This record gives sequence, C-alpha cells and structure tokens, in this order.
Amino acid sequence: MQEHWGNAADGYRGIQFGFEWNTLLYIEKKVLYGEEPVLYYQFRTRKDGDGLRVVPDGCVDLLFCCDPARPFAMVCGSVLAGQRITFLNDTDYFGVRLTPALSMQIPGLPLKELVEVQAPIEQVWASYAHASEQIAACRGLNERIRYFERLGRNMLSAQEDMTGLVTYCLHAVHASKGLVPVQELSAYTGYSERYVRTKFENALGMPPKMYNRIIRFQHALRSMMADGVLLMDVADSHGYYDQAHFAKEFKTFTGMTPRQLQQERAGGVGR
Repeated sequence: MQEHWGNAADGYRGIQFGFEWNTLLYIEKKVLYGEEPVLYYQFRTRKDGDGLRVVPDGCVDLLFCCDPARPFAMVCGSVLAGQRITFLNDTDYFGVRLTPALSMQIPGLPLKELVEVQAPIEQVWASYAHASEQIAACRGLNERIRYFERLGRNMLSAQEDMTGLVTYCLHAVHASKGLVPVQELSAYTGYSERYVRTKFENALGMPPKMYNRIIRFQHALRSMMADGVLLMDVADSHGYYDQAHFAKEFKTFTGMTPRQLQQERAGGVGR
C-alpha cells in the first residue's frame, strides 16, 4: 500500500501562528528522526498576555514551562476548533511537536484520549515527571533539544509500521493535501469504509474526514503566509467549493476570518 502514496508527511510540522506571532523571541528547529520530523521551539510570553490562540493541526505538543521557580510540563493533543490556551505571562516555554504518525508509535501515549486535552505530563508518562525541572535549567534551545533527545531516545526512535492501515491512510491524506475521500481509502486498502473509519478514529481520536479537513486547512494556512497571495486563489487551489466555504471552515478552525488573519500577519504581531 505504501508505495502508492510515498512518505508525503516528511515535511509536515503543523502551523501554530499564535505561538509564532503573539509571543517574544520565538525560535524553532526541525529535526528528522528516521522519516518523521519533530519540531522543537521556544518562546517567551508577553507580560500582558491573555492566552495564545491554537488551531487544529493533528499533532501532539509537549509544552514545558521553563520558570525555574515553578517548572511544569503538559501534553497537549490537537484541538478540533480554534481556541485560546492559558499560559503564564512573562515566562519562557519550550515545546516539542510530534506528528501523528510518530505519536501513534510511542508506547504509553494514548493519542485518542488526548484530542482537545491538555494533561500534566506526569499523568501520561510518570517517568517524565521531573523533566520540566531539568529542561528549565538548560540554557537555550539547542541545550534543551540535546537534553530531550537523551531523555526521549525511546520515543524518538519509535519505528513506524509502514504496512499498517492507519499509517497508510495518514500518508494518503498528506499526499492529497487533505482531499482524499474515505471511499478512495477503502478502495485502495480493500477494507470497508466503516472499517477504515473505525480503525482511524480508534488510533487518532477523530475520523478520516476531520483529519482531511485539518490537513487541508493547514496547507491553506501555509499558502496564506506568502506575500501578495489572493484569498480566492487559496480557496480554489485547496479544493474548497468557493470563498464562502473557505471562510466558514477557516473561522471554525481559527476563530478569525482569512482577511483578519492576513491583517494580523501584515501587522507583524509578535515580531
């Protein structure tokens, strides 16, 4: 099955523009482990912040508060609609973003149960209970990455099951940029549509249709980051019926209209 689609998820990292635009000193670094990328990032929240906007991306983020007086860490599953998440103000954070394909392979990570959940890391992995203290003590992004690589070597070396049904479906969704219908997944795999939906949802906590919507939205979001792009071109090139459909979907996933997001980006918020 895998040969049909190829590994189209290699470069996927999920865009969280609230972290990038509405914080201070945002920096990120993508590292490949085998064929799966992991995005490391860090930022400092503003003194007068009122939370940060997060959008659906299908990923799992490990967020470490690096305040040495009160370090803690959270495991954050993907949201299904745009919302604001509370952060401590005037505080450094370090993040690790895991793709769905990698997250599925990690022992003890209940991906299905993490959708729209932010849980203390010790509730998910007891062995990581004191990681936040060590990461808070590190100096800078690269030192924190090196520490996390030592701590999470088993997590980062998890081997992807390239023959698995859900893995195949994930790569198919990414290869199509969120436009592959479940009927096509059923036809290519030889399983019934109902079986494909059930296996996918049991693994990721959302049906293939929702994951398709999220990946299409993320690709459209990336296209909107280009200077001078026309919204009608974004809507058309990413398979939305029309601009009204695009605007409705976009507002569901961000809480903003496409025009509002372009204006926020043009204003250079957080830069």
